[in-house]
Amino acid sequence: MSGFISNWTEFCCQPTAVKNTKILMLTVIGSSGIIGTVCNFITISTFLYLYFFPHRIRRKFNQEFTMTQDPVFFLILHLSFCDLLHCVAGLPTYWSVYYYGYYPYSEALCKYSAFFRNSIGNRQSKT
Repeated sequence: MSGFISNWTEFCCQPTAVKNTKILMLTVIGSSGIIGTVCNFITISTFLYLYFFPHRIRRKFNQEFTMTQDPVFFLILHLSFCDLLHCVAGLPTYWSVYYYGYYPYSEALCKYSAFFRNSIGNRQSKT
């Protein structure tokens, strides 16, 4: 028994308040991960298309998009990339903790995934 959490054992390390919201959290984390991955992938691919193929856009629409020269363009691209990484690498670790009730993988993977997830969040908050 742990002195911090009264119902902690090797098989159950979640407090009851967390267990009661398991279905809700799995739904929210899963839908956020799927929607975030799809939307950020579309944003990144659109921005990269605008940046690398301006002649195609000029030929098709008979105008130029000058927004690719604006620094805000690269800021949004960077935020979308960091958000995509968080949806792909950060949210699945949270989802597995809520699904299993504990972190089912090795301690080293827990440390590396936490470091990677926190590094992404740090980079995202600095821009």
